[in-house]
Amino acid sequence: MKQTPLLLAPAGSPAALKAAIDAGADEVYLGGSAFNARINANNFDREALIKAGRLCRNANVGMHITLNTLIYDREFRSVLDYISFLASDVRPDALIVQDLGLVSLIRREFPEIAIHASTQMRIHSHLDADYLKSLGFTRAVLARELPLEDIRAFADTGLETEIFVHGAICVSESGGCLMSSVIGNRSGNRGECAQPCRLPYKGENRFPLSLKDMCLASHLREIADAGVKSLKIEGRMKAPDYVGAVTSVYRRLLDEGRNASGEELKYLAKIFSRSGFTDGYFVSRIGRDMFGIRSEADKQNSISVSGSVKKAEKRPTRERPAVPPAVFPERDESRTLHPSKQKGLVLRFEGRLPSEALLKRQADMAARIDVPLASVTDKRFLPYVDKLSAIIPRSVFLNELESVKALIDEAKKLGVKQATVSSLNHLTLCDGMYLHGDYAFNVVNRETLALLENYSLSSVMLSPETDGRLARGSKCALEYIGYGRTPLMYTRTCIIANINGCKHKERCISELVDRTGAAFPIISGHSHTNVVYNSLPGYRLDKKSELKKAGVGLLTLLFTDESENRMDEIIALATSNEKPQFKYTRR
Repeated sequence: MKQTPLLLAPAGSPAALKAAIDAGADEVYLGGSAFNARINANNFDREALIKAGRLCRNANVGMHITLNTLIYDREFRSVLDYISFLASDVRPDALIVQDLGLVSLIRREFPEIAIHASTQMRIHSHLDADYLKSLGFTRAVLARELPLEDIRAFADTGLETEIFVHGAICVSESGGCLMSSVIGNRSGNRGECAQPCRLPYKGENRFPLSLKDMCLASHLREIADAGVKSLKIEGRMKAPDYVGAVTSVYRRLLDEGRNASGEELKYLAKIFSRSGFTDGYFVSRIGRDMFGIRSEADKQNSISVSGSVKKAEKRPTRERPAVPPAVFPERDESRTLHPSKQKGLVLRFEGRLPSEALLKRQADMAARIDVPLASVTDKRFLPYVDKLSAIIPRSVFLNELESVKALIDEAKKLGVKQATVSSLNHLTLCDGMYLHGDYAFNVVNRETLALLENYSLSSVMLSPETDGRLARGSKCALEYIGYGRTPLMYTRTCIIANINGCKHKERCISELVDRTGAAFPIISGHSHTNVVYNSLPGYRLDKKSELKKAGVGLLTLLFTDESENRMDEIIALATSNEKPQFKYTRR
């Protein structure tokens, strides 16, 4: 074991904070009454935060404050006031941040405060580390989907590495789920998730989106040997007894330098589980065994752990890591396309690929044609190579890296000069290409837009969680989805196989049907990942004049399961003032 990792416990309330400290947590994470991804927890008001800061300092326990939501422009004044209060009166060890614009602001206004990259930032690759270091992060909370080899590769970069080891996990990548936002107007990126993944759906498997809780207690030695700095227990919505009991088990295992026994795993399951636990992501066994619900049997077999925790020894004083200065990027106009050259329609094909005949009819209408990386070299697209942009897979794991690099190199050799990217590490993979920032960057404020501009992106797509009227005068071309089913979830597990079996082919298409009969298309992609799309297409083409006034120069037509006749119809609507004759939504 390289070094015993720190144990990080959740504190969704003052009582849970005390339970975590008593059970031996080295660090705790908690949120205030706003700007955190568990807004429905029994969070801390300002007076309670001051008391919590004092309690943690007296106990030599690190304190991390969650600011891990997207921030709208109108909120920046309030959030700066809040951070000023935290810095002066609470004195946390670090802030956990998702929003790139907020990162920029903190580094400029509060350079002495340590910041940790939230799992909501979708950190899937060791290639992210250099970008995070340059922005002044002292630690990264990795995506829950990562296997051991990817965790080890990230830890080897030298940036402090934190991973989740216990608790609930989402079927969608964190920070990449819009399902609750779009269908229920409760944004997971704003701490309001209604958990549609836990609901029943029609079909033989009534809960095809519900994953078991994660438990990595039987892998602690491997995790420590990989160089992980901090082990995180999920559970800010859980009761203090749960927090204390789970924390005490992991405390004992770390102190004794061992993995959990069979009896200890059973004990953890009796505290809380959903049809048992899963370690599927960690060991790269991704399949149906990962799915489960909180059954009646789970409830009947659960045990009371009230009063079962003995107070742990006082933890030794720890030094805070030095906060590195931020080195912000500078835009290189020679590597970008000017906004004046990027106006009109983007034809984007994420599901069924268009025929050569449709391309001959419609390609002249397009400013750009977006196609998944694996398909961009298809011969039907080569006559339009100057307009082609390769959509890079949202997450690229270590075992996929070389094959993705090979596909990018092949595309370059055939003359493809543009790529549509959704992560900072894609900038490294696509060096030498003109880059377009995708919707997964979650651009909802001008600060985030300004930072991405300086990474020399040619265009940036505004988040579907905005109305598209975000800014004017951008150095980038601004892009927005004018038509298309909003992508709701991106999953590493194959939902199609979990519902009704899968053909194991690229762009395998199925659907998820909810209790109301609404059908959500699911499309299989790179490495058998899935994207779940909204049941109705979003339609904003009748707002094109307003969007143009706001600076949006590119309107994306996102095609998934449409027939070619429907594609022709949509393209015609985009260039006319006619009204659509089909059902649609504004989200």
